[in-house]
Amino acid sequence: MITKIFRPFWSYDVQKTEEWLSSMAEKGHQIVKINKGTRLFIFEQAEPRKRTYRIGFDKIQPHLLSKVLIDDGWVKILQSGRWYVTANEQPQKIIKTFPVREGIVKHNKSIGYFFASVLIYLTIIVMFNLIIRSTLFFQDGPVHFVESPLWILTYSSMGIGIALWVLALYSVLKINKINKKLIAENTHRKKLQGSETVERRLSQDEEKWLMRSGQLVVKRRIAWMYAPDKLEKWLEAMEEQGLNLFRVGKTGTVFYFKIGSPRKISYCADYQNNTDESYFDIHRDAGWKSAYVSTSSFQKWTLWSREYSMGEEEPQIYSDKSHQLKHARRIAVTYSCMFIPLVILFIGANIHQMFNYNLDNIELLNMILFVILILIYGSFSIRTWLYYRRLSKRYNYNM
Repeated sequence: MITKIFRPFWSYDVQKTEEWLSSMAEKGHQIVKINKGTRLFIFEQAEPRKRTYRIGFDKIQPHLLSKVLIDDGWVKILQSGRWYVTANEQPQKIIKTFPVREGIVKHNKSIGYFFASVLIYLTIIVMFNLIIRSTLFFQDGPVHFVESPLWILTYSSMGIGIALWVLALYSVLKINKINKKLIAENTHRKKLQGSETVERRLSQDEEKWLMRSGQLVVKRRIAWMYAPDKLEKWLEAMEEQGLNLFRVGKTGTVFYFKIGSPRKISYCADYQNNTDESYFDIHRDAGWKSAYVSTSSFQKWTLWSREYSMGEEEPQIYSDKSHQLKHARRIAVTYSCMFIPLVILFIGANIHQMFNYNLDNIELLNMILFVILILIYGSFSIRTWLYYRRLSKRYNYNM
């Protein structure tokens, strides 16, 4: 007997899907196929059995299990596109190795970036529409609305827009939550996010007292991730002036400094698509301290610091110049993929107004606001490529 079950958002929570597959196997329903187009799970009736399932995602087709996994009892039972399902019939407590989650985390991030762009775009459209319409209350005389046929949120498409906004919000929140769970499977989350501050964390009352007495200085650096080399130089300059980094706020944009003695400290803002415990162990063993670890699964930044003596060569967290260039290029590509689609959407929604020279005041205000947004998001992408260009020039000059 064949059983078909529809699960539209199963890939958003593969852990829950794996538990569901195990429960189905215990009831005598063995998974034989996943139709990725219709999101259908197809089961065949079989003998009930206890199985541990692991779902994976790999760009290479077909995915091959390593010898270590095979020796530990894992068997690939199906492949659907880039998705594959493995099963292990040994008791879970004696299973020593598990398939990695890296492919799923990367896949989720790609989907998350897309829906985050859609969410930002729709939110800004609604906000600006409300702002523009609210200004009409201050005008004299009757007001007539003329909706553009290209406007994304016309009355006829309002329901679709709201549904898309809800879907985008759900996707971003769900993917962010699940990615954290997936990354935490093989890491000690507490240690990973422990954020080794330069000193013991003070209480809020102690920090307020230090600020009032002038011993604690608070600085803000907005959007530093688009030019991380400038943040590194700024922090190093602050240390040389006797402003010692004490901690970084949760958002990564607020920096707390204690007035102390000048120090020679090398800083490195490192962006990684995925981090595990070995990543932190390698750098900590080399003498680096993590001053800040971002909590977002979409932007995985770690701020490393290492003190060195006067006359000693400044330590670099990556000695390979080609690796640093690849790192800078990855940052530029990642943020370009996030912001360029937004710029295109903004231009597409207002292209009909760009060639209209008879705009009224409301339309002109709308046009100015969208131009500002295009410049802001476009500048973010440009800054990351300028960062890559600066590193390219520096290393070509030194070679």
